[in-house]
Amino acid sequence: MEFVVENVGRRDTVWTMGIGDNSLNGYERNVLLRNQGKDGFIDVGYLTDANEIGDGRAVAVADFDRDGQVDLLVQNFENSVALLMGRDAPGHWLHLKLEGTEGNRDAAGAVVTIETENGRQTRQVARGNAFLACSSPVLHFGLGTAKTVKRVEVRWPGGHRQTLTNVEANQRLELRESKQP
Repeated sequence: MEFVVENVGRRDTVWTMGIGDNSLNGYERNVLLRNQGKDGFIDVGYLTDANEIGDGRAVAVADFDRDGQVDLLVQNFENSVALLMGRDAPGHWLHLKLEGTEGNRDAAGAVVTIETENGRQTRQVARGNAFLACSSPVLHFGLGTAKTVKRVEVRWPGGHRQTLTNVEANQRLELRESKQP
């Protein structure tokens, strides 16, 4: 089987290899993408030293130091684990940890939508959401300049909804599933 190898060395290089015999493992550069909203994404890995050649295999997303900034735990192929700590200009944030009572205790599949002066955001509780890693089940919402969340709506896997209003920013809330009238 023939493969044209791009982005590594010369573009016109052709290698003949059987699947599983050879690979580019360990020679691929990691990227770190920043969401620019309507303008798409931009690679900022070179600004943070996250763009090392290491062939990232696993990434877990969580706020490891509970400062409201998202942190990344990265495992590269045949290398040690790297912890990349979020250090952006601080904006407001909200963390939600959900506990199910009727369907599943992990609240897997629960969908949370929040509304602030800056708009709406939606997150879903997922388990086993990556290759060789699992991110935190705590939902992170970056709020920017908003100091209050006008509305938090949780749609639990069982189908019922739970709503909170006027929630202060910069805190971690633990919500237990309950039916509202």
